[in-house]
Amino acid sequence: MTKNTIIKAKIPYSRIDIFINESIKDISRSKIEKLIKNNKVKLNNNITDKKNRGIQIGDVVEIELPEIEKKSYSPSFKLKKLFEDNYLLIIDKPSGISVHPGAGIYKETILDVFRYYYPEINSIKNKERPGIIHRIDKDTSGILLLAKDEITMKQMQKKFKKREIKKSYFALVSGKMRFKNGTINAPIARDHRKRNRFKVYQNENIENSRDSVTEYSVIYEFENFSFVKVFPHTGRTHQIRVHFSFLGNPILGDKIYGNPKSFKRLALHAYSVKFHHPIYENLITSYSPLPEIFRKYMQEEFLK
Repeated sequence: MTKNTIIKAKIPYSRIDIFINESIKDISRSKIEKLIKNNKVKLNNNITDKKNRGIQIGDVVEIELPEIEKKSYSPSFKLKKLFEDNYLLIIDKPSGISVHPGAGIYKETILDVFRYYYPEINSIKNKERPGIIHRIDKDTSGILLLAKDEITMKQMQKKFKKREIKKSYFALVSGKMRFKNGTINAPIARDHRKRNRFKVYQNENIENSRDSVTEYSVIYEFENFSFVKVFPHTGRTHQIRVHFSFLGNPILGDKIYGNPKSFKRLALHAYSVKFHHPIYENLITSYSPLPEIFRKYMQEEFLK
C-alpha cells in the first residue's frame, strides 16, 4: 500500500530533492533519489525525473510513499494531561517519544495515542498530523498542545505564527555561561554537510536560513554545568539545541550537538506555556514539573 504526501513550497529551493528532504522528516536523500527515479514524485501534477529541478514559491510537490502496515494497535502508555476542555488538550510529553510518525520504521508516537483516545480528530482535514498544533523534539520532554477539532487547530497555529504563545524551557547545559542573562540572535539553516542537523550561519548569505532568537537566564551554576531557563522567541527546528551549542555550552545528553554520554537523555524540558484560549479568549497558563532525573542529578552535585 502507498500514501501520497503533498507539500507546498513557501520559499524557493534550488533543488527538489533538498526541498523534500527538508520538508519530510526521516527520509534520506538516497531514498528521495530512488523515488524520483521510479516516477513517484510529481511537481505541479507532472511527474518529474530530475532531482536537481528548482522549486519556486507556490509549487506543489506530491510524493508517493510506501505506507507502513500496522497491526491492531493498543497504546503502551496513556497521555499525561495537564489541561483539557472541549477544544484543547495540553499534555506532558515523555522523552524518547516522537510527536508524529516520520518516514521509515514505524514506532509508536503521541499522535497514535491521541488518535486512539480521541478518534474524533480523524475528521480534521490534515490527515497526516490531525490535531498536532506544534511539535517538540523526540528526546525533549514537557508541554505539548493538541487540538480536538479543525477550527481550534488552525486558530492555535495562527497564534504560533504570530508569536502569541509564550513558552519556556529548562535545560542543563555544559560548563558555565559567559553571561548570566542574554539573548542569542543567530540565524539557523540546515547543515549542508550533515542533513540531520542545523547550524548557525553568520555573515553568510545562506539559502533558507531563518531568523532565530533565544533568550536565557542562568538559574544556578554547578562546577561543570549550568541550570538554565530558556525563552524561545522563534520556533525553529532544534533552535535551543543549536544556539547553546553555538555558544559553546551544548545541552547535556545531546546526541547531535553535544556529548550524548554527559546525561542519560537530552536535558531539555518544555516547562511552561501561556496563551489566550482560541475560543473563550481567557488566559491559559500551564506548567510541566521538572522531571525527577533532572532534580536527582542536581541534588547529587550539591552533595559532592
